[in-house]
Amino acid sequence: MGIDRRVSSLDSEIPSPLTNDRPLQRERDFYDERWKNYGKPEHDRGRIELTASVVPPNCNRILDVGCGDGRLSQAIRTEHECFLVGFDLSMVALRQYFGPRCCGSASQLPFHDRSFDLVVTTEVLEHLPEPVYAQALNEISRVTDKYILISVPNEENLTENLAACASCGCRFHVWGHLHSYSIKALEGLFSNFRLVRAFAFGDEGETYNRSLLWVRQRLAGRFAWEERTVCYSCHGTSSLVPRWPFLVRVCDGLNARLWAPFFKRPGWLLGLYARREP
Repeated sequence: MGIDRRVSSLDSEIPSPLTNDRPLQRERDFYDERWKNYGKPEHDRGRIELTASVVPPNCNRILDVGCGDGRLSQAIRTEHECFLVGFDLSMVALRQYFGPRCCGSASQLPFHDRSFDLVVTTEVLEHLPEPVYAQALNEISRVTDKYILISVPNEENLTENLAACASCGCRFHVWGHLHSYSIKALEGLFSNFRLVRAFAFGDEGETYNRSLLWVRQRLAGRFAWEERTVCYSCHGTSSLVPRWPFLVRVCDGLNARLWAPFFKRPGWLLGLYARREP
């Protein structure tokens, strides 16, 4: 079974078959907006190089689901001679991608069964809402013949990065994360595949004490926000103003002294899966 003809052209940008689906269109708009101001490749260089080094040998056909602007795809091509297709929901990202590319949802991959030796998906799964999440896991399993390689955040407390929009009051994860993972949680993630390698990597990040975090958010009114954060609901770009700035400083100071130095963790998990023998 070969690769779908729709990805054979280097210059073609294939619209998603679900373009008229409102939830999907909202997802597309959200990530298009974020990709307009995404950081330069140097920001992710260490993570990219490590991920590319874990690609198994003899993977001649590779699919990168959630390829973005192609920074990981390019690293894999540099290290491995292969035919690699980039797949992403964001047209803004794909316009920066050089190579065979396809636009669409991970829940409906337009490729034949076992079309690829390896499917790579990095910093994608944690963003997917149900039922897209379950559908995407099944689709990734379906289109790969041998391996799956993923990376996801490591044991993230999702409430630490909860944002609150000043315009509409919507609360959402500042990076759009919906799932948290541990190495144990990676086992059995994909049907008919076994986890053959898993480890945490990346710079160690500080964590926030849950009790102090509750006070910081619920009483003081301070939530996470970044310069390029965009509200998922109204596309607003400003956070709620805290009710008690002094209380925010107290919580941050206590956390920095009594908690954060002693409870750090690497930022990412990497998992490599191999198809189980029939």
